Amino acid sequence: MRRTLLAVALLTVAACSDESASDEPASDADASTGTDSGDDIDVASDASADVATDATSDTDADADEPPRFGVPLAQGSPWPKFRANEAQTGRVDFSPADDGRDLWTFQTGKGIFSTPVVSADGTVYVGSASRSFYAIDGATGDERWHFETGEIIDSSGLLDDRGRVYFGSGDGTLYALDAASGDEVWRFSADDPAVNNALINWFEGNVAIGVDGTLYAPNDNFFVYAIDRGSGEPTFRFRMPDQTWSLPAVDIESGNLFIGNNNVVELFGGNTYGIAPDGAQLWEQSTLGSIAASPALISGGGVVVGGFDGFVRALDRADGHTLWELGALDHIYASPAVGDGVVIQPAADGTVYAIDAATGEQRWAFDWGAPIRSSPAIDADGRIYMGTGDGHLLVLNSDGSFRWAIELIADDRDDMNASPALGPHAVYIAGESGEVFGVPADYCLRANPDSRCVLEHAEPRGGAALLFTTRFGTLAEAPSEVGRSDALAFSLRVRVDGETVLALIDEGSVSVTASPAQDVDVAVSADRRFLTVLPRGGFFDAADGVVTLTIDGDYLVDPERAGLRFSGGTTGGSFDGTFAIEVDRGAAPELPFAVPTDGADQTVWELSRLAAPMPTLLPSYNQIGFDSLHFLIGLVAPIVGEPEDVTQRWLGWVVEGVPAGEGGAVIPRAGTRGVFPVVVERQGPFVTLTNEDGLALEVMSATLEFETFRMAAELGADLDAVRPITVHAATECGGIPLYGPFLRTLGLCNPDTDRLIAYGAALLTAWALALAAPAQVEGVTLEVTAGRLVATFATPSLDPTVHSVSLLLADAAGRPVALDYGPALRTTTGAGGLVAELSLPVPRDLSGELMAYVMVDTYPAISGLVTIGE
Repeated sequence: MRRTLLAVALLTVAACSDESASDEPASDADASTGTDSGDDIDVASDASADVATDATSDTDADADEPPRFGVPLAQGSPWPKFRANEAQTGRVDFSPADDGRDLWTFQTGKGIFSTPVVSADGTVYVGSASRSFYAIDGATGDERWHFETGEIIDSSGLLDDRGRVYFGSGDGTLYALDAASGDEVWRFSADDPAVNNALINWFEGNVAIGVDGTLYAPNDNFFVYAIDRGSGEPTFRFRMPDQTWSLPAVDIESGNLFIGNNNVVELFGGNTYGIAPDGAQLWEQSTLGSIAASPALISGGGVVVGGFDGFVRALDRADGHTLWELGALDHIYASPAVGDGVVIQPAADGTVYAIDAATGEQRWAFDWGAPIRSSPAIDADGRIYMGTGDGHLLVLNSDGSFRWAIELIADDRDDMNASPALGPHAVYIAGESGEVFGVPADYCLRANPDSRCVLEHAEPRGGAALLFTTRFGTLAEAPSEVGRSDALAFSLRVRVDGETVLALIDEGSVSVTASPAQDVDVAVSADRRFLTVLPRGGFFDAADGVVTLTIDGDYLVDPERAGLRFSGGTTGGSFDGTFAIEVDRGAAPELPFAVPTDGADQTVWELSRLAAPMPTLLPSYNQIGFDSLHFLIGLVAPIVGEPEDVTQRWLGWVVEGVPAGEGGAVIPRAGTRGVFPVVVERQGPFVTLTNEDGLALEVMSATLEFETFRMAAELGADLDAVRPITVHAATECGGIPLYGPFLRTLGLCNPDTDRLIAYGAALLTAWALALAAPAQVEGVTLEVTAGRLVATFATPSLDPTVHSVSLLLADAAGRPVALDYGPALRTTTGAGGLVAELSLPVPRDLSGELMAYVMVDTYPAISGLVTIGE
């Protein structure tokens, strides 16, 4: 799971220490079965131990047929592992042929971010964020079996010559299953993340296999494990400086491994490594961005991989020195493929680059437009297959010309970041929608193509263009209908001589006017590739339902570059755009908002499926993590002194939620520090939920800090949002403790304003459960003393392991006071573990009479006036 932050996209650095790859951790670890073994962890040792053999299994390859792989993969499999083979070239020695089969779709419960693997009998294996690993009939799409784990699965499987499939899960477990039946053979539990001062022990990286059959499985606890596949026992642990999502390529002559790492802090180590078969480090190399992609081996002794600094590099396998490098216009998430003397490298700028494997010179480039994080596959005829960020399977010819594409996901959540696997008769790929697709070979070139097929690719128009950008990051020439309160985004694209060039918005030159006239707030993103426009009063006002925005400015070219951090530059031209936006004015249904102070049932919403596609680096770090977050938002009390005939406002309270079991309703997360207040403002069916005074909350094992946070929705009569809501957040990098410099290194901070702007979407629905008032809470004293707001419980009754118990402070009008409600909360428990005292620090310059609340989940269980500074 991509666990790095929304506002702090470098959370992985948080747990870094200065330990080297050969350091011994300070505690004992589990054995392969998850039970305590009592053995000390041995880092980078015992690699020479013999791999246990399995007397009951044998190879599935024909004895007379030369092996297709140099390692003990399932020899008859067309695609037995991520990137197809041990060298991770993504290339196969056959070309899929159409046998007339139908296109099929298999639906799982949640998004899929992993690549399928395919067995010799055509079974497709893939894991899902639904926590299940599936075996699917590759011809029909019917399920053969599934295996449930304890967390999200976003790593690919590996099929070996013993009839097994191996995969890792976010529950910290590596599983070995019988590929035919799905029966468990063994499981290995990763070490507690505290061993390396890490945050989680998810298996996010895929599984590799060495020449001697040793399995290699990277984990987010900073270890890369070498596992005996017979016993499931570790033979060594290689200590990395950060989380590892990259999968090692294996040199079959030396047995050496080559792997990337998420680290970006050179003080802590490198982010590309050469490792010997015994676990000894051969070399390390550092770049200015994480290496999430998996390296591929090229002829001449090179290893090639792209990074989050936007460069793809070829390194010497012997010592790691750079042979050549080529810079893309955005970061690189996809792993490279290697054809006949050419490296195929997609990038998040929407371009597919073909690079001479010997010289690093660009041979051709194909611009799709939407970000591409899917790693390409290449068939024997050089045809190139990949998923796109806008829901398509894209196929190119070997010379980079467009062959065909098909839109497999028409839903808003249409990222196909998973990579394709090739079979003899079909291409298998999965996406954010949770669907797995079996697409017949050259499906769209049949006589009567599917209506979803794209048979011609229109090259983007030349010059400078400002494009409307949807809340899910899709570029469009013109906006579709938007709600009156929505934040809007627009992206710059400049094309010269048939190629997209690096061009940055000159923030000081930007002008935005609205007709009918109204004030808007304009923010240019950190990477200066897009800008956002927000109605300052919260709502666009247009009697005829149309608001026209005119946006113009200059763009800069030829900036200085350090990774993806660009500075300086000269004016390269100007851009302008006029957008007539049809603003949905809504049906203005009666909205029965209710607060407990009225004696009514509290209005509570559930926020889920958060997407943060802009800037493009954020989903590459944490897409599946954002998508897994849940929050509950309850109305606490009216904000007084507002003209109710124009706008109504309420004090709202946001609490992190968690599903109650697989598929269960979301409930407040007990003891969470993921809490913060919002102002809820309504005009008819349109609602904004904002915090403009700054907030901090703890989720995903770290603290998020924002200067502003804004959500906008149009509600139906059932209080569900009629479309995904817009989410807009901003923070100043200089105000982020520790991480600010790292975010600047990644190009996530605007060099002029130091601000990080994030834009995206989420779902907002009326909460499915009716929240009753908590059990009677009595004998609570609220006061401010010694610079802290304190709630003292004379008769403790609240269990913090069952509820979220917090404090909230509002001014005389009912507006929230800016405090670090989650991270700074101090909870003292008494007899039975029940809450005896809550306290929060309050600003020294705060004075007057204020309203304090004891919040139990989203409910104001206790309220009272407190006086400060008098």
